[in-house]
Amino acid sequence: RFPQAMGPSAAYGSAIHVTLQRAHQHLSATGKRRPIEDVLGDFETELKRHQLSDDQTEHYLHRGVTTLNAFLDARYDSFDPEQIVERSFASDAVAINNEAVITGAIDLIDIDEENKTITVTDYKTGKPVRNWQGKTDYEKIKLHHYRQQLMVYKLLIEGSREFAGYTVNKGIIEFVEPTPSNTIERLELEF
Repeated sequence: RFPQAMGPSAAYGSAIHVTLQRAHQHLSATGKRRPIEDVLGDFETELKRHQLSDDQTEHYLHRGVTTLNAFLDARYDSFDPEQIVERSFASDAVAINNEAVITGAIDLIDIDEENKTITVTDYKTGKPVRNWQGKTDYEKIKLHHYRQQLMVYKLLIEGSREFAGYTVNKGIIEFVEPTPSNTIERLELEF
């Protein structure tokens, strides 16, 4: 567990996540959407924090700008100041059957106060898929892990003190990367 630099792909994914988190936080703090050119500037700054070669930086910068432009064009209107962003459960001591302590951080939480329900969203920077079936064995395993991840998020929220009395009714995998036809895909899992 000795600390080491992230690989290029992980650095890219991390930079995308931090950039989206900042865009959400800006909206929550100011009530206004951060201009897209500022969001893209945040991405460039965050990507350059990682120790990538000049070629890797150029490649992932181009990819990230293209990706973020497509994603924000399709989803920026869905950002809401009431959403909870990057909520960590590290200090919540959520236990399953008073035995197994679980933890994690959820990218996005939407709360419906009227119905006491919650929807969790996890951003993914990998290749988007259109449904939960998967085409290859590798994709089927990856999708199975995505389902498990959303279910752990349900357990985290419903087991936490802060969200006592709420039910997580839906989990969403939101692909940030556009498809070749430039659409943004999302997979929804009803609990």
